[in-house]
Amino acid sequence: MSKRKREIAPSTYEPCSSIPEGETTLTTTHLLVAVLVGMVMSLDRDEWFVALTFGVLIDLDHLFAAPRYIADNGWAAILRPSWDDGSGLPWRSLFHYPVGAFVVAPLAIGWRYFVPLVFWGLHVSLDQLQNSTLEYSTPVESAILVVVCSGIVYIGYRRWGELREETGFRLFLNDVSRKIRAVLSGYGRAIRLRLGST
Repeated sequence: MSKRKREIAPSTYEPCSSIPEGETTLTTTHLLVAVLVGMVMSLDRDEWFVALTFGVLIDLDHLFAAPRYIADNGWAAILRPSWDDGSGLPWRSLFHYPVGAFVVAPLAIGWRYFVPLVFWGLHVSLDQLQNSTLEYSTPVESAILVVVCSGIVYIGYRRWGELREETGFRLFLNDVSRKIRAVLSGYGRAIRLRLGST
């Protein structure tokens, strides 16, 4: 039956014919916006988990639509700014629409700053911005990424400087670089141990 649907579906619609081509999607932007807002709100570990779940990981629902979408449109279509291929079939869940607030709002009760609702709202807002600017998705996303990354660096540098007597941007970058190398080295050791090599 699914084979028959695939034969009929292309004759009833033209996959992705009206969707403007784009080079990127907003997954990275969702993550960086969530990080920036989380830094501004000074979230604790539990709040970070909830923030990233509602701000970024709700995009995992697209994986349920991916097999059908790839079969109908090809692997290259994954990089399009929207998966709405005109078929009328769902490609995202209720959480990507404002009506999802009826599910998320009760979950936010009891959290400081209503973290689930705030980060879910950010996610939906970015999705709406993407959908309203599809033909300009690359420049819009680039502008958002520049502003957000600048904000992350600024807040990180300011907090780093508050803990030290001697400050400077070069010292900050060296410290960040050292920490990143230490983390990556730790992951490398863990992987080598897992694989049985030393």
